[in-house]
Amino acid sequence: MSGVSESVPDLGAMTDDWQKPFRQACELIAPVWPLDQWIAVNPFWGLRHLPASRADQVLGERGGFSMLMPTEFYREAWQGGRIRREDLQASIAERGDVQSTAWYLDWLGRAPSTRAPLKSSILDTYRLASGDDQGGLADTACNQVSRVCGAFFDQRQGRWSAVDDSPETGLFQFWLESARSDLSLDFSTGLKGARAFFKSVPDKMDQAISDALNRIGVFGEELEALCHSLLLKVNGWASWCRGEDWRAGLEGRSSDRCAEILAIMLVWESAGVAFATTAQKDEWQRQRARARRNGDHDIRTRLWVWQRAFEIGYQRTLWSALAAGHEKQPASDHESERPDAQAVFCIDVRSEVMRRHLEEVYPGVQTLGFAGFFGMPIDHQQHGPFAPARRLPGLLPASYRLIDTRGSLREDLAENRSLDQREIARESVRKAKYTSLSTFTLVETTGLAWAWKLLKDSLKKGHRAKDEKAVEGRLVHSLGGDPLSDPQKVALVANMLRGMSLTNGFAPLLALVGHGSHTDNNPNQAGLECGACGGQSGGVNARLAARLLNDPQVRAGLADEGIRIPDFTWVVAAEHCTATDKVTIADRHLIPDSHVQRLADLEAGFAGAGVRVRKERATPLKLNGLDDANLEEAMETRTRDWSEVRPEWGLANNAAIIFAKRNKTRGCDLSGRVFLHDYDPAQDADGALLESLLAAPMVVANWINLQYFASVTVPEVYGAGNKLLHSVVGGNVGVVEGNGAHLRIGLPLQSVHDGTYWRHEPVRLTVLIDAPADRIESVLHRQRDVAALVDNQWVSLHRMADQGIVRYDNGRWIEVG
Repeated sequence: MSGVSESVPDLGAMTDDWQKPFRQACELIAPVWPLDQWIAVNPFWGLRHLPASRADQVLGERGGFSMLMPTEFYREAWQGGRIRREDLQASIAERGDVQSTAWYLDWLGRAPSTRAPLKSSILDTYRLASGDDQGGLADTACNQVSRVCGAFFDQRQGRWSAVDDSPETGLFQFWLESARSDLSLDFSTGLKGARAFFKSVPDKMDQAISDALNRIGVFGEELEALCHSLLLKVNGWASWCRGEDWRAGLEGRSSDRCAEILAIMLVWESAGVAFATTAQKDEWQRQRARARRNGDHDIRTRLWVWQRAFEIGYQRTLWSALAAGHEKQPASDHESERPDAQAVFCIDVRSEVMRRHLEEVYPGVQTLGFAGFFGMPIDHQQHGPFAPARRLPGLLPASYRLIDTRGSLREDLAENRSLDQREIARESVRKAKYTSLSTFTLVETTGLAWAWKLLKDSLKKGHRAKDEKAVEGRLVHSLGGDPLSDPQKVALVANMLRGMSLTNGFAPLLALVGHGSHTDNNPNQAGLECGACGGQSGGVNARLAARLLNDPQVRAGLADEGIRIPDFTWVVAAEHCTATDKVTIADRHLIPDSHVQRLADLEAGFAGAGVRVRKERATPLKLNGLDDANLEEAMETRTRDWSEVRPEWGLANNAAIIFAKRNKTRGCDLSGRVFLHDYDPAQDADGALLESLLAAPMVVANWINLQYFASVTVPEVYGAGNKLLHSVVGGNVGVVEGNGAHLRIGLPLQSVHDGTYWRHEPVRLTVLIDAPADRIESVLHRQRDVAALVDNQWVSLHRMADQGIVRYDNGRWIEVG
């Protein structure tokens, strides 16, 4: 290797121009959340301003991968009948292509493949001493940065803190000191003088960036491309840093972690330039030129035709299911009758199956779909030394805090003191076990102390809902801590009821059914809870909403708002365990005698529906052939089996979201693939409700949909890898595979693949709305992010019209079903 270059180009004039492309590159990375607050994230969110096919090209140029499945996938879909000739014809027609279906079939049969990945970083030109192209300086740099990030962001999982607790400690400064003190750096990089190079890097980050860019000599659009490429090399940790910035913004704090990790990667890139030979620099220039020529554009364009044909194939089955269900409905859809009970479920695709079967076994029930946090944007502060848990979609700030209370200050203090002491004792044991001065005797003894707990956990039957304890809560403002006034409570509840289009026709019994998933020894268990609400179940929110709805003062205020809840209506909270399909009622002691029988009828409906749901889920879980009792036991066993990597399929195979009254979908078998949100266009003349639904639940569904999509199509970048090899890093930061350092984001392979087949079909979200065309278009004009998702084909927008289903296409509505 050559020594450090003596000559650094004088590009001082450009140092004022690097900020914009530098910041834009950071914006292209999507955020991620901690393991215990996991939410599904659209990993392409930063590219939403580009057409999906163009974003795919950009990722190919800068990251060396495609958003789409390999050619073999589409060939198998064609041969298996998943893509029909009419689907392919429709896809070709949408693109306005002159080629025929025969031409595309011939092209698919020739099995084209994408070209070798582009290498836009000079670090990629360094090879191992063995000559192996895989690895070299690029991997060495990424591994070093990843290990530093693991130490820096450690949430006290490590027993020896690597980071000064001072808030002024920055990631860039921590990394730079680590590089300077690494005595093995010259050896690990193969660069004589590497450590000396990092010692010469300026301490201040902005100056270090300027010096690095002066050395690299790339600016303008090329600089954004390079910065994006470097972030993609450490995509897991870059996404974590972006998440730190995102969450800080929601809380009104400032954070610049993504800029820091990009600065680190730019310094590494400048080191690559400094030590590069003339041949390496020439190769780097050739790679950059190839990237500008869009080398495999034609192959990707044709694959997008097949991808769209695959999606049209799903939509064909969806339109058929809606038509068949509509034909089966009786002449009266019960709208003129008061239902015996109403049950509001989360829009989660798993709720579709439960709602369908509940309506079959209990025809007198009306089910509704609404966001599973029930319009309660809260942090939940439990007793004890625990941080508040966010129980709302990760895209929203928490306006309120629910603080657990036993009813008096004295009881609360006693409870907190007891839990504090218990946690102190546990922490003392942990420190004693892991300190360098501990003995094997101590470790073995404390290990034996857990034997009874291990045995008890293995033998226990089922799980209690996590939020079942009868603890009241004080609802206060997050800022200031003042309790909510009655008018503020009324406004909160009124928005919730309007959001679910439930402002009249209340049943005697109204159940708010949250959902959660109860599994053991599973680092990814939060991902099986709600896909949007920070890895939390909906039970706490449901209990709070029910309490407010039963409050006489709130009801009086709602009446003034034009929402009259009858005196005979009682609201209960429940939680649906999606792993076992059991529904648990909360706060039974509050239910009046007049509603006991009605609740018993509803619970019988839940139980009967659970039997049917478990039968429907048995096939994908490979539990066919069991009778009802054994199937129920098998599903309970999966939740506590420490070796079970697939306790349930979560939101796998999600494909569409429908905004309409339930009578439009009741009786339709939607196969657990559709998010269902109630929307009554007659109650939304000004379109304000539709605007809020498309700007929030639709965006959330898009995030979930493309998280699953990317975990299938690009598992090596956007998937979490093999769950069997996972090691938790940083407490709750995330997971790595084995002893690796790269943070794995997204879904584990076992969440989307059963060992033989993919359990998630990678299709972009189909959005179907029952609303006038002009109302939908007005929302697109006002909501930029919604318009970007629609116009750039990240979602496929449709509406219910008199002539059937019509698709939105660049300002036009085209009949499709």
